Amino acid sequence: MTLKAVGIIAEYDPFHNGHLFQLRQAQRLTNADVTVVVMSSNWTQRGEPAIFDKWTRTKMALENEVDLVIELPIQSAVQPASIFAYNAVELIVALKCQSLSFGSESPEFDFNKFKTFEVNTSSNEFKNYQESYPENFRKFILENYGFNLELPNDTLGFWYAQAVQKLNANLKLVPIARNESNHGDDKLLHQISSGKAIRKAIKNRNSRFINFIPESSVQIEKLQPLFWDDYWPYLKYEINQTSLFDLRNVYQMSDGLEFLFKRAAIKAKNFNEFIELVKSKRYTYTRLQRLCVYVLFKITQQQIDDSSRNLRVLGMTKNGQNYLNQIKKELKLSLISKVDKTVFDRADYLECKAGLLTGTILNNQQDLYHFPVIINK
Repeated sequence: MTLKAVGIIAEYDPFHNGHLFQLRQAQRLTNADVTVVVMSSNWTQRGEPAIFDKWTRTKMALENEVDLVIELPIQSAVQPASIFAYNAVELIVALKCQSLSFGSESPEFDFNKFKTFEVNTSSNEFKNYQESYPENFRKFILENYGFNLELPNDTLGFWYAQAVQKLNANLKLVPIARNESNHGDDKLLHQISSGKAIRKAIKNRNSRFINFIPESSVQIEKLQPLFWDDYWPYLKYEINQTSLFDLRNVYQMSDGLEFLFKRAAIKAKNFNEFIELVKSKRYTYTRLQRLCVYVLFKITQQQIDDSSRNLRVLGMTKNGQNYLNQIKKELKLSLISKVDKTVFDRADYLECKAGLLTGTILNNQQDLYHFPVIINK
C-alpha cells in the first residue's frame, strides 16, 4: 500500500488543542495516511526562543497524531515570512507530501490563486519608510490584487502559495479555519486558546494552561520554560564585546542599527527594555527580535548562504518510519537521523551552534549524538 502524506509547517510553541483540531481537520480533508510536520527547532519565526526545546515539542506532537517530525533549523526558521515559507515548503516538497495544510483566518480565500501574484519588493510601494515592511506589503496586495492580508496566518498562506509556485511543485494547499481563538489573543478562552495566551499563562505560572493542551502533554508543567530573559545576559555580552564592524556584518543588520544596539545594550536592564529602546515605526518588534537572534549567534549572510539543506528527523512513529522507508530512495536531500561530529561541524553547523546555548541553559544535550524521538504506536 502506497501511503499518502499531508504536510504541516509548525512551531508547536507549545502543542495545544488548536493544533490537534487542525491536524484532525487536515487528515479528514486530505484523506492522508501520514501526517508530516516540518517544525521550527529551538527558535521561532517571530524571533523568540521556543518555550520548550525541540525534543519536548516533538514528543508532544508524536503523542498527538503526528507521524513524522522534520527539523526546520534556525537559519530557516528565524526569517521573514517569505523566506521562512520558502524554506519550509521546500522540505515539505522534498518529503513527497501531496498536500500542505495550514491554519487560516480566511479559509475562503483561494490560496492557489496567490501563486500567480507578482510581488516586487523593490517597487515604489515598498519604499514608504514611515511604515514597516508588513504594512507596506499589506497595502500592496490590497491595492493591486484586492485581498486584505492583515492577519498573520493568511500572510503565511500567501507565501506558502508563492513558494509552491517558485518550486514548481504539485502541492495542494488546504487552509483550515482557526477555531474559537485568534492568533493575537492573550487570554485563556473557551476550549481552544492561542499559543500566545498559553505562553503568557506559563510565564505567569498560571496552571490553568493545562486545560488548553492535550492530556498527554500535561507533564510540561514540570519543565523549565524558556524566554528571552534567559538569553538576555548572553545577548548583552555579545553586543557589548562585538565591534561595530562585526555587528554591521551580522545578517540583516542595516541602516545603522548596530549603533542603536550598542547604546541600548548599555542602558537596558532586561530584554524588554532593550527592545523598547531600539523600537521605531520602521521596524516591527518581530524584525528586531529576529535581528537579536542573529546577533546572539553571530550569524552572517555568508553563513546563511552556505547553509546546507537536509532532512533532519526529530522524531517518528511506526507509521512515520514506514513512510520514510517508502520515499527514502526518492529523496534528493540528505536524511539525518543522528548528529555526529561531521554533521555538527558542517551539515548543520548553525543549528548545532545555537543548540549549545539552549543546552547550556537547560543543562542537556540538544544535538550531538542525539537520536530521534521514537513513539511506538
